[in-house]
Amino acid sequence: MIKEILIVNTDELKKARELKGFSHRDMSKFLGAKSPATYNNIETGKVEPKIGQALRISKLLKEPVTNFFKLKVQC
Repeated sequence: MIKEILIVNTDELKKARELKGFSHRDMSKFLGAKSPATYNNIETGKVEPKIGQALRISKLLKEPVTNFFKLKVQC
């Protein structure tokens, strides 16, 4: 069985968010999440984001999705 996993580049994601002046609350609102903890868990690598979330994050930060997320395929 093939499984796809999004690996988060936590350092780059945090750096880009801070450079843009966004808080965890700002990012959560943009993602439509219920609390800032949702985004924080993505940024710290505790939770694997969905592909749509990864795309929205990169759009908000105006950087390529590959700067923050790598797709890993496990067989």
